[in-house]
Amino acid sequence: MARDFEWDDIRVFLAACRAESLTGAARRLKVSQPTAGRRLKALEERLGATLFERLPDRLVLTEAGRALLPFAEEMEQQSLALSQALDGATPTAEKVIRVTAIESLAVFLARGFGEVEARCAPHTVELIATGERLNLAQQEADIAFRMNAVPTRGDLICRKLGRLAFALYARRDHAEELAADPAALQRADFVGYRENPRKASQSRWLFDFGKDGRFPLRVSDLQLRYEAARSGRGVTLLPCHLGDADPELARVDGPIAALEEDIYLLMHESRKGQPAVRQVAEALATLIQARQSELTGRTN
Repeated sequence: MARDFEWDDIRVFLAACRAESLTGAARRLKVSQPTAGRRLKALEERLGATLFERLPDRLVLTEAGRALLPFAEEMEQQSLALSQALDGATPTAEKVIRVTAIESLAVFLARGFGEVEARCAPHTVELIATGERLNLAQQEADIAFRMNAVPTRGDLICRKLGRLAFALYARRDHAEELAADPAALQRADFVGYRENPRKASQSRWLFDFGKDGRFPLRVSDLQLRYEAARSGRGVTLLPCHLGDADPELARVDGPIAALEEDIYLLMHESRKGQPAVRQVAEALATLIQARQSELTGRTN
């Protein structure tokens, strides 16, 4: 018996496969979890089959789900091809170009956006600050900036642009006190990261460095660390482009060689034929390359 399928239901199925949870699928698709659940249930009812085994901590494909997956992926490719064809049919229209980067780099891109905008009008750039690896093939982003390790599989165009460095900063008056007694630095008060074992590099380095001091405050993101340091709450780790640009702050150590990161720009192969995406990518690359001294903290 022939069955009609809703593409939105298939999209939820694919997102659930990749995220292994309804919560993750809803987040990827920017819908509520109940909506994602209803769509998945509707698809299962239409098929007359259960697509996932619901385990306490994840979703696992059933035999029926595994059978559906290649057909769902083919539908996705056809949808992407149609979207790209329509994009190409309106080359002069204003487009929204989605760019994803970790927060430390996204702040730099936002602050330097005036230089990017001058080269990208009339297109709009949507800058997404996240550590999640949004999928370029599924159009979760048009351009992605990745640090150090980059994907080796998939139809991706990868370009290394430079490096990003970090150093320790404190409010200027506090930094001057620490400079007068260098041994006091490791006994100082620090503004730490929220502990997260999946992102242990910077947080672990800072906790190890300040193990003889105190961490009266831990915060969840870069902006909070920055504001806490400016308010005199302690020493913290910041990207050099942010700390060096603020006259209220002074560097107390660094750049930290062990924490420097390579910056890569990634696009999906299918995007290179889209003038708007190429234009934005080139403008962002030019900004990063032209201001390497700020990004690496070597301005003198």
